[in-house]
Amino acid sequence: MRSIYLIIALIYLITIFGCSQDVERENPLDVQNQRTSGVVTNVKAKAGDSQVLISWPNLGFEGIEEFKIYRAYRTPENFKYIESIKAGVPKEIPVYSFLDKGSPDEPLKNDGDNIYYYRITYIDKDGVETPDPVNPINLQKGWFNVNLIPSEAPPVPNVKVMEDTDLQVRLVWGGYSKIAPDDLAGFKIYAAPKAEKGQEQAPLKLVYTIDDPRVEFYVDGNDYAANKINFRKDGETKLYKIVAFDKVGVESDTPILQGTCPNLPPSPPAQVKATFALGLNTYSVRLEWRRNLEPDVIGYKVYALWPDGKKEFKEWKTDPNDTVTEITMERYVIVEGVGVPKSYYITAYDNTKKDNDINDESEPSQIMSAQ
Repeated sequence: MRSIYLIIALIYLITIFGCSQDVERENPLDVQNQRTSGVVTNVKAKAGDSQVLISWPNLGFEGIEEFKIYRAYRTPENFKYIESIKAGVPKEIPVYSFLDKGSPDEPLKNDGDNIYYYRITYIDKDGVETPDPVNPINLQKGWFNVNLIPSEAPPVPNVKVMEDTDLQVRLVWGGYSKIAPDDLAGFKIYAAPKAEKGQEQAPLKLVYTIDDPRVEFYVDGNDYAANKINFRKDGETKLYKIVAFDKVGVESDTPILQGTCPNLPPSPPAQVKATFALGLNTYSVRLEWRRNLEPDVIGYKVYALWPDGKKEFKEWKTDPNDTVTEITMERYVIVEGVGVPKSYYITAYDNTKKDNDINDESEPSQIMSAQ
């Protein structure tokens, strides 16, 4: 008797296990799939100005003939059929999409409580619609895939491109707050390097989102602390698009702008230190400094400065990683019968040449004198 009970229990466990495995393997668009109940998955919606774009991936299932799209207004009930989309063979159409603008007599309404609900069903080769829009299995009668509120696009920002700082482009749209809609959420910055002649232009990508509507500028430059390099040399050009977006994500129809980091010299070397060793007739000096962070710096120049202001070139440093130099056997300068050491400073130069064929050179560093 005990063996019979064991056999019955084993059969029961196998049945349960087998059924659960079958459920896991079911087509997600099968009405018997307990996780989806046949609902089309990964449906996305994007709001627009009096329009909604609906999209969903082609999962590659055989036997689907078409998709039917239904829409409801303000509440997820009383759905009305609005469009059918023919199904393609697997992988022929990666993503299905439908742009809903309403009808000429009744266009979609913007903002406020004008929320639209959508649900999608599919028709198989036998003409069966799943989920059944009248009596869906395992779903509430008012089930829906996505919902959104269309919105009027914000005004286009009047962007000024400022090219006044080395290895940097500033984009400014000051005064936008005067024309900003009440539902303004912020700004999105799209950018891409401008293609060289004969090359294909890469599409603009979202590089930054400003979530504070009060901010009316964006700086595209090098963040050395974060090791983020956006410009490596003077004269690099990028394409930009600054769009305003509202609380439902609708973006302004902003034109593409162009910005070029200007041909300007680098910053002077920082954290300069000088160590003087004074002798009877001559002296030596050791100079140290911090490596310039600009990626276009290719070297340094070392200068001596006489008490009367005369500049004397001492040496080149052609490696941007050089941060020390020693000058020996320097003669004192006689001032009112007394010998005094010269002062010293350093400049950095980059890989861009001016019209006179001389590389851009920074302002002098801190001037170092013997104490």
